[in-house]
Amino acid sequence: MKKLFALAVVLTAQGLRAETGAYKTIVDQMRQIETAHPKTAAVFSIGNNQDGVPLYALRISTDPSKMDANKIGQLVVGTHHGNERHAAVSAMHFAQRLVTKYESNVVWQSRLADTEFTVLPVLNVSGYNSNRREEAGRDPNRNYAGPCNSSQPTLGSIKALVQFLTTRLFAATVTIHGYIGVLAYPWGFATTHVETRDQATFDALAKEAASHNGYRYGTSTDTIYPATGTYEDYVYWKHGIWSLLVELYNGSTNDIADTSDAMYSFFENVDSSPSVNNQHDGQCTRRLLADLRMD
Repeated sequence: MKKLFALAVVLTAQGLRAETGAYKTIVDQMRQIETAHPKTAAVFSIGNNQDGVPLYALRISTDPSKMDANKIGQLVVGTHHGNERHAAVSAMHFAQRLVTKYESNVVWQSRLADTEFTVLPVLNVSGYNSNRREEAGRDPNRNYAGPCNSSQPTLGSIKALVQFLTTRLFAATVTIHGYIGVLAYPWGFATTHVETRDQATFDALAKEAASHNGYRYGTSTDTIYPATGTYEDYVYWKHGIWSLLVELYNGSTNDIADTSDAMYSFFENVDSSPSVNNQHDGQCTRRLLADLRMD
């Protein structure tokens, strides 16, 4: 009996941790969307971080109560870096407008019949609550494996997301950061051949998306700087998932609204299946000092 009571105390404490701080505001907003749109949105957890805190997401679908592997999977991931505050705001704005589109737009209602969106506004919960870039002293967006990085994730949040990516087929993903004003795609690490085999397709998708918010676009290496172990490279390299990195410009209301339109454009125009041309053709080069920048 004492063991059961102790377990209940631990689980309650974890739940309270999950519902405190800035993260609680985001979770409350997700639940509000779920309550207002029960036929198209549901809150669920993709798993827990290393502190046992659930990583909550919104599933947006015609039957959001359960995952439907027969639908086209699309994924939005916000807040790898806890101090990039507007990443979570942008993800929530996209989710809210998405359910509104689905319920008021015949074209999007038709698309919803074939598509299942997952929106994860905050991946780095502890960093978000403390307004710090890192999680447990590590940069979450340097914690993935890749063509030039064979090490496995050490952070609980990244392990949970990596595992979630295996639960169904995802065609495309957008990950949100700030603040540069760029739409970027693989490759983003230091390599002798920075363009993927899908360069022309990525460039066309990014160009059309950028017409909505005026951002620069190109490979992550060319538009930002080389960085090893990032999400956007990992998902494309490992699963062929069409990957777009959004670097918000300033997180203003107009910036977020325009960028939501850019994200819609990407998901509308991207292929409904993952790429089969996701092999890395170049050679890995030495990690550059630019990788140490804190953008």
